[in-house]
Amino acid sequence: MSPADRKIDLSHLAFYRAWLQGMDLRHAADRYFGEGMDLREAKSTIKWMREALIRAARRHGRMSYVRLLRIQIPNQARDEAPPPALPTLEDFRVERDPDYFYSEADLLEIYLAEYPEAQEAAKSPREQRIERLIVRQIEAINWAESHVATAPLPTDNVIEWFDRPMAERLITNGLPNLQALIEHINAHGQRWYNDIRQLGTIQAGRLVAWIKSHGESLPAIDETALLGARGLASQDNVRPARTDIMPLESFLVPALLDGVQGENRYLGRSRIEAVNDYQAINAWLVAVSRNAHTRRSYRREAERLLLWAVLERGKALSSLSVEDASAHQEWLYALGRTPEGYWRWKIPQEKWLGPRNTARWSPDWRPYEGALSLRSQQQSYVILKSLCEWLTKMRYLDSNPFDGVAKPNIEVAGASPDIELTHALSRGQWDFITEFKDRQPDEERTQRLRFILALAYATGLRLSELVDAKAGRLYAKERKSGMGLRWMLKTLGKGQKWRVVPVPSPVMQEMAKYFAARGLPNPLTHLNEIDAETPLIASLGGDGHALSSSMLYKTLKRFFADVATEMRKQEHFEDAHKVAQASTHWLRHTRGSHSAEAMPLHMLQRLLGHASLSTTTIYTNADEDDLYEAMEKELAG
Repeated sequence: MSPADRKIDLSHLAFYRAWLQGMDLRHAADRYFGEGMDLREAKSTIKWMREALIRAARRHGRMSYVRLLRIQIPNQARDEAPPPALPTLEDFRVERDPDYFYSEADLLEIYLAEYPEAQEAAKSPREQRIERLIVRQIEAINWAESHVATAPLPTDNVIEWFDRPMAERLITNGLPNLQALIEHINAHGQRWYNDIRQLGTIQAGRLVAWIKSHGESLPAIDETALLGARGLASQDNVRPARTDIMPLESFLVPALLDGVQGENRYLGRSRIEAVNDYQAINAWLVAVSRNAHTRRSYRREAERLLLWAVLERGKALSSLSVEDASAHQEWLYALGRTPEGYWRWKIPQEKWLGPRNTARWSPDWRPYEGALSLRSQQQSYVILKSLCEWLTKMRYLDSNPFDGVAKPNIEVAGASPDIELTHALSRGQWDFITEFKDRQPDEERTQRLRFILALAYATGLRLSELVDAKAGRLYAKERKSGMGLRWMLKTLGKGQKWRVVPVPSPVMQEMAKYFAARGLPNPLTHLNEIDAETPLIASLGGDGHALSSSMLYKTLKRFFADVATEMRKQEHFEDAHKVAQASTHWLRHTRGSHSAEAMPLHMLQRLLGHASLSTTTIYTNADEDDLYEAMEKELAG
């Protein structure tokens, strides 16, 4: 579909009319399309609108309008302040010659003597012709309001309303029409555009504003969805309680399965006040989850087990036996892997699975996004066993059903035993990534990416540690050898253990550039002027909030995908295949692999925060490349 075939609504015509009448193009775009439209896009909009209006006039036989609209008129807007208004000759006579003592010629001579700028303000013949032409073109625009302008409909293809690059991004992500786009926004909430490459906050905001401006013809956008997690009150916007596959806060447990009479309940007095399984889970979450990341992880597994026990097994959580725990492991491995027609459990497996990153209040939310990897199954087992162990110690449960079940140890096709090494980037790959990163355009998003890569690679911080890093945990000390300062960062790692990691000077330089892009003081010279709670890595838009774990993960995944695309263009296919799989945690493994080449083992253990030295030693093991080079050297001699 060509730009001239795009549909036109009243806001388009108002924009075109304002531009014709002399309004600055950028101001006109901000007024009628929302702030943030690129100037090139605004100019392109003027161009395709003229083409579309000419085609419409030709279809309706209005050839005079066709000829008229083909004449391009320069915009008459001025950046400087408008000149002061001059009194008309009639007003001048009322003030100076109310008795008509002077003739009109004499009065004009006096008027021009007092207001000489009036002579300069007179329009030239060319300007008068342009003014008449503008009036006639506005007449054509007014005609178009009733013959061309239309309101968008849910079934309209996105390419009928948005420029081609925007439309292609939406279509590629499975959003071919306005109905699908609105449903996607309502399902995914404030950050609905996160998975759509090259669609940023400003463009997404303009799309939402445009949809809202056509509320009479398009379905409404759920305002609750756009509030985001921070804007939701704790109880005001959860889904209505129901006995179905629902988030924990909206799951209505049937009275017979609420655990009050659970078969595995401790017969004596409990050490917690919970009277049913739902309350017991919440008591456990409050007691053991010391940060938001841990709480989300623990809640997810407890929520899944409660839903499975009640809906699939037909039992209270506090009635589960060892056999039930074993059956849960079998079910968990089969979920998302079983071909259609071979699923043998009560609830269809597709009812448990939903799209990634769906908000909890969305009707599309599901407890699983797909088949769980072996590592995820093992993590689920550890958390659920810990839950039941705690409830047993608190004398809520009589025994832990997971004590009688072995930890999952299923061979998964494609799994590698030395995951620590295979998930580390080589120095050549890292050099390519660094060079590609440095070629990206300078803007806040790029400055943030450069700082993230520098900090994560240099320190080996975990994902949760990166998003938790704050300015108040950064400090400087004099170096024992040489001049200058050494910068250090306190971080809270696994097991709620504090450690300190060095922040090398190149990373501090990137931090200074990134902070400048955020409008913050230079941390190298004015750290005491920065609020201690300021996150080192923040979301875009200037709200000052820390970047979430999921957003940081997605940001790096998108970047590594772009790097892999560039590698393929340069025919580095094997490297591209590996880099395309990289994620945030790969930078930690990369730091461990690169540092192990020169750093003593005990220092590397301290840097990475490993509880056991045996975990660190995996980075010191000779890999296949080292083995190959050694054999090549020996045999060549």
